[in-house]
Order: sequence, then C-alpha cells, then structure tokens
Amino acid sequence: MKVAIIGAGGLLGSELAKVFTDIKPYLLDRGNLDITDKAQVDKIIDHIKPDLIINAAGYTAVDDAEDNKDIAMAVNGHAVGYIAKAAKKHGATVVHYSTDYIFEGDKKEGYREDDKPAKEPPSIYGASKLMGERELQKNTDNFYLIRTSWVFGPGGKDFIDTVLRLSERGEMRIKNDEHGKPTYAKDLAQATRALVFERMPYGTYHIVNEGPTNWHEYAQTIVEFAGKIKNWPEEKYPKIEPVSAEEFAAKAPRPSYSILLNTKFVKLRPWQEALEDYLGYDIDKDIHTA
Repeated sequence: MKVAIIGAGGLLGSELAKVFTDIKPYLLDRGNLDITDKAQVDKIIDHIKPDLIINAAGYTAVDDAEDNKDIAMAVNGHAVGYIAKAAKKHGATVVHYSTDYIFEGDKKEGYREDDKPAKEPPSIYGASKLMGERELQKNTDNFYLIRTSWVFGPGGKDFIDTVLRLSERGEMRIKNDEHGKPTYAKDLAQATRALVFERMPYGTYHIVNEGPTNWHEYAQTIVEFAGKIKNWPEEKYPKIEPVSAEEFAAKAPRPSYSILLNTKFVKLRPWQEALEDYLGYDIDKDIHTA
C-alpha cells in the first residue's frame, strides 16, 4: 500500500508518520507541497499514485482565522476539494480531519456523527473546516472524515504548553464554560490506522479520548499531573481562576458544548490516562517548559 501523509510535520502528522512508518509513507508538508495550489496537488499525487492519502494539514489558529478568512478557507476548505479530486482520479482513499467547532455548541449531551453541523459555525475557523467537509463529500465517496477535538501532543504548540508556561507566573485565568474532549495525537493516529486497516465503512467518525471536561478542569489536571511528575513544591502550584468565555473575550467565539460522541468505532481511553502518559513520557526532556 502506498500512503501519502499531508501535513506530516505537524502535531498530528508527525504521529501519523510514526504509526505508518513500517510502510514507508510519503511525507508531504509545506516545504514540498502547497495544498492551496491545485496544479501542484495534482502533480504530486499523479507522481506518487497513492492508495491512501491522509490529510493532516490545516490552518488551526482559531483566533487568527478571524482576520485571515481567505487563508483559512483556502487551506481548510478549497484545498480539501483539490486533494479529494486528485485522490478520486487514482482510486485512492482519503482520510481527512475535521473539528468539533463545526457545531453550534448548544447540545449539552454532545454530538453524534449524524448530527447536523451549524448552518453558520460560530467562528471563521469552524466555517472553514465545514467547507472542507463539504468539499470532501462532494468530490469523492471513498473517504474517512474524522472529527476530533482539543488535540495535544509533542509535534507542536498546544494548550498543555500554554498552561505549563503560564504556571511559571503563579496564576492564570482559564475558561470554565466551554466543554469538550481532549485528544492525544498518538491515540488518534493509532485509531486512524486501525480504522483504515480494519476496512471500516467509509463515512464520518468521531474519534476522541473519552470523558468530557472544560478548559478550567483540564488546566487543573495538567498542573496536578505535571507537578507530581516533576515533584513541584506546594508553593509552585499556580492559582487557576475560573472565568467565563465572555470575560475571557477571545477574538473567535467557541461553542459552549462541543462534546463529540463516538458511536461508530472503538472508544479511546480516558483523556486523563492519555495526558498522564504524555506528560510522563516527555517531561524529562522539558519539552513543555522550554
């Protein structure tokens, strides 16, 4: 099987590269592929002739997308259509990742795979990812659309890095009224491989680590685990003040409840277990506090 991983240098892409290393995947990133250039996408895919294309590339700066709508739409929206068309030409399967931010955020119980996205997602980022979903569905039938949320891992900056950096100040303010499920990139990559190799039916899947939380509770758990692993003295533990999204006043609005319900695939382990594994594995390298 020939596999091409797009966005291979990113947080998720780097984990996918490890998971598929035994079949020597083609690793594509901004340095050798501009996915917003249709001609370039066609040329690269024509050359590789892959059986499977995994698109882990994306414009993920949620707040910045409010000021860079054209770029977000090009990367998260139109480019997905280019990839899907090129894949269909060669009979390749496409794996593409989307987000919980496509939903309105008013269902406290969470969203199933067949729930309808918002007519107008709250943010430009969410709107761009919804465009990508539609471009995928319009241009090929052979796809796995994986929605995930709050992804963390060693391949890039994430919420964990932010919390541990802010903990050096001794206090921080974190939102407590936005709910979702943190997801470990390593677990997501392994689940992606299983989804493909078990030949699950094409369609939409919600793959997340289990257990809903909010950003404030998540931050408290990060600090608790990191402190135990690094043997912090009691005075080093920061004060984490809960605030509302309205008080926090981020540029891009987020859904209040964007809990993804996995009803179609094997459930991943609880996010707390994944977080503890992640911090325990990487903490000695001081990755997060550098």
